[in-house]
Amino acid sequence: MTHGHDRTSFDSILIQRDGPVQDPPPFMNSDFFSRENIKNVLIYSPVGICILYRTTIHYANPACYVMTGHEYGSMEGKSARTLFPTDKEFKRVHNIFIKGVNQTGSATVDSRLSRVDGTAFDCRLRACRLDPGDHSQGLLITISDITQINSRQIRENQTRKMEAIGVLAGGISHDFNNLLMALQGHLSLMGINVNRPEKIKDHIRQMNLLIQTAAELTGNLLGFARGGKYQVEPLDLNQVVAMALNVFQPGKENLVIEKKPDPDLYKVNADRSQLEQVLLNLLVNASQAMVDGGTLTIETRNITIEYTHNFHFEVEPGDYVEISVQDTGIGMDETIQKKIFDPFFSTKMPGAIKQRGLGLSTVFGIVKNHGGFITVESKKNAGSIFRVALPALVSVDVHRFETESVEFDLMPKGGETVLIVDDEDEVLEVGADLLEVLGYQVLQARNGRDCLDLISKHPGTIVLIILDLIMPVMDGKETFYRIRELDPDIKILISSGAGIDEEMKMMLRDADHGFLQKPFSMDRFSRVIRDILDSPD
Repeated sequence: MTHGHDRTSFDSILIQRDGPVQDPPPFMNSDFFSRENIKNVLIYSPVGICILYRTTIHYANPACYVMTGHEYGSMEGKSARTLFPTDKEFKRVHNIFIKGVNQTGSATVDSRLSRVDGTAFDCRLRACRLDPGDHSQGLLITISDITQINSRQIRENQTRKMEAIGVLAGGISHDFNNLLMALQGHLSLMGINVNRPEKIKDHIRQMNLLIQTAAELTGNLLGFARGGKYQVEPLDLNQVVAMALNVFQPGKENLVIEKKPDPDLYKVNADRSQLEQVLLNLLVNASQAMVDGGTLTIETRNITIEYTHNFHFEVEPGDYVEISVQDTGIGMDETIQKKIFDPFFSTKMPGAIKQRGLGLSTVFGIVKNHGGFITVESKKNAGSIFRVALPALVSVDVHRFETESVEFDLMPKGGETVLIVDDEDEVLEVGADLLEVLGYQVLQARNGRDCLDLISKHPGTIVLIILDLIMPVMDGKETFYRIRELDPDIKILISSGAGIDEEMKMMLRDADHGFLQKPFSMDRFSRVIRDILDSPD
């Protein structure tokens, strides 16, 4: 059967150029849309084409079979679910298709499909109704293999990451060299002023501040690399926002701050200091974008993300808490937006406040490693809005220790036997000295194997083990398990500069153990030890 078409039926396929409308080529006559030609289009198309009724495949063209490796004709009558690696991915795509087709008549989504040999490939799926006027006619699905495109993007992203790491290394080196220079200067002056106690105290105070700055910088670096959630607890983000605003010093009289807190905000499981750092970075960034002042709006609210979300990246559906920071500043073009989360990338105007650290790249790393995500919307000269979304609280995490600095005489002390395990000689010796000054009997080990040997040699004597995580021979995680097997009554304090993962948090929650982030002060060290030892068994 041939479909007849008059001249006006070709209006939609006429070639439109800058000049007048062109006539169609001679081959596009009334027979062009014959059933035979349409069949050839389906057969020879390099793009996979399927017809689905509900979720059953009723037709698949040869390209579909080439892509998936199925035997020709074997896919008809089967569920489309068989093409997807997981139920979750099938449901996600199905929900996006249903929502898009019902709202706009079509939908597009990137996904992965399975091959017969067990491998999978990246693809772009598009869906539309076979008959826009009849919803019962099923869907037309096209499948484009985008594996090569994604591979090229991955290589380009890797190149950008390597460039970013180079910038990161240079920036960190610069900041640390400045700190080391200041520390060296104070040490030299202490040698000169050795007989002037008041000068010595001042140098010590300044060196403590420099060490704190260095610790903050390494904390930022961990935030950039993996989030480093060291002291996780249930948080009310309205309180975190209030604290950040108290610290925030914009230094501009013509800056108006508007607060829009949601009084029924869900809590989140997060590290308070790192979230304060996220907010301060966003607040400072917004302030610097408003050179001549303006309005800075910070808002909190609960949001729910469905499987049919419109984000261009992977997001786990569920309840989230969102913080948005909006400014009325200079805005950003698309080029800047693509680089805004790179380490040490800056768009600050000349004379703007100099920040130490990793800026928005830190924000990105911290948010991502708290299970959340951050987006930015901006236009040149039209302001910007950053939105941070974090998963709403579903469980309580590792206990958080807090302490205030006190004089040595007021620090809690003890006399029990403590084993300290660390592969760095300097850390091991200083840790042992601190413990001895606090009154404890001290044993030392440089790796997990030596630690286990000492436990066997001193049965029933050791009450606490201070354990580093990253060590040769036997690392901290394996040592933790082995200690529990040898003597489950021994309490363990994990002390590391690298943070802990979810598995370690679960282990620490199961017993009266703890975690202490390096570097730490002596008073904090003393209190954390007593908190663990004095906790009921």
